[in-house]
Amino acid sequence: MEGKHTSGKWVIVAYELPNEPSRLRLKAWRNFKKLGAVYPSVSLCILPDTAQMRKELNQARLDINKNGSILVLDAGPLEDVDGERLLKIFEEDRKKQYEEIYEECQEFLDEIRENLGSKKVTSEETDELEHAFEGLEKWYRSIREKGFERKQDVTRVDKIMDECRTALAGFSEKAQPKEING
Repeated sequence: MEGKHTSGKWVIVAYELPNEPSRLRLKAWRNFKKLGAVYPSVSLCILPDTAQMRKELNQARLDINKNGSILVLDAGPLEDVDGERLLKIFEEDRKKQYEEIYEECQEFLDEIRENLGSKKVTSEETDELEHAFEGLEKWYRSIREKGFERKQDVTRVDKIMDECRTALAGFSEKAQPKEING
């Protein structure tokens, strides 16, 4: 590489290699250093470029600049295979998030069953369960808003969220004080 860098463009390379054998990581590091790479001591994340993300990024920039520094670059894949790999990374992340919320929904249903089994059906317990379910719904909406989901994950979680909603309604009905007809 010779001369001044004047294009204003940069290439960000994110690579993953096993820790052992260490020579693989060292070789990559040397090759990139030879090309002029810098390894800043920063945390790195990749965000999809959306209007909502940019709006929220401005707030993050203000918050981070209070105690540190932030570097934001506009980047795109150099090759199609890079874009495909990045999409897979996002899809895998969402898949994990859908699995997590599914497991939390199962725990929610288990708690309702346990309370019914132990005759712990009170208005206080109903309030706690309603609050927990509101949290699940909020979490689910936030995952959906991020995109990159697989249809089968959405269908699976939609189904268990409906089960949670129905179970909570049934629990709530049983917890209501009975009217005395006289």
